[in-house]
Amino acid sequence: MRILIVGVGAVGGYFGAELVAAGRDVNFLARGQRVAQLRTHGLTLMRPQGATTTRVRALTAAELTEPYDLVLLAVKAGALLPALDDIAHAVAEHTRILPLLNGIRHIETIRERFGERAALGGVGIVATQLDARGRILMLAPGAHITYGELDGSRTPVLDQIAAELSAAEIDYAISSTIEQDMWEKWFFMAAGAITTVLLGGPVGRIVAEDDGSAAITAIIDETAVVFERSGHPVRAEAIARVTTTLTTPGSQFTTSLYRDFLDGRGTEVETILGDLLTTAGRLEIETPLLRAATVRLRVHAATLTPRTIVVGT
Repeated sequence: MRILIVGVGAVGGYFGAELVAAGRDVNFLARGQRVAQLRTHGLTLMRPQGATTTRVRALTAAELTEPYDLVLLAVKAGALLPALDDIAHAVAEHTRILPLLNGIRHIETIRERFGERAALGGVGIVATQLDARGRILMLAPGAHITYGELDGSRTPVLDQIAAELSAAEIDYAISSTIEQDMWEKWFFMAAGAITTVLLGGPVGRIVAEDDGSAAITAIIDETAVVFERSGHPVRAEAIARVTTTLTTPGSQFTTSLYRDFLDGRGTEVETILGDLLTTAGRLEIETPLLRAATVRLRVHAATLTPRTIVVGT
């Protein structure tokens, strides 16, 4: 398959580098200084066991002249529309777009631009962060992609993608319930963001305090109600996974949204929390914890200058 990675940040950069290292046919779409950086220095993954640098083919939007079989879309929510403009010449009738974005509304945006069958559903799980030098830092072991057709069908392209991921030894799963999986990732991101931002630290620090675990449980319960009332109840096993992740003693777990907040960068507050707060308001659900965390992040956003806000990677 001819693969285009769009969004050479902590997520797209990681999976793309692994695919290139496995000899797959991969190009990277980037903008501005990131193009020159990739062409000059390659893409570096910083693992606990050491650093590896991979030479990659970095292109600008103007250099996209032929269609690709697969577009792996891993941009921040605020960069979605410009990214879709950029890939217009890379998308043909057979091209499938696999988005690894937070939230859910990006699916409809992709469909409106490229047609009902263009978008696959996707969930990417990887603990990575981009440093000031453009290197990708592995914060914890393990990376996984779950993907599938949004209607639950099994099509040949799913197995073609599996062959690419297998060659790169990327852990993956083909899901017949990918839309539900995406809603449940949103649930995890929202509950985790409220927990870390509102309570102010990694999980282990919070649960070490009196009533810390109880506060986290209240956040999980409040968040779950919104998903249930909106017609997308979270499955019991997903709630159990989130509860374990957010209440494990000694855990250093934080969310990417919290890390962006802590580092003084722009966050995906509207995609992860704002959309959920709007849904809760429409359904007349009281969500004081969700509201407090959303307002806190909006205040944070208001203090940033345009040069500080990061809308894509």
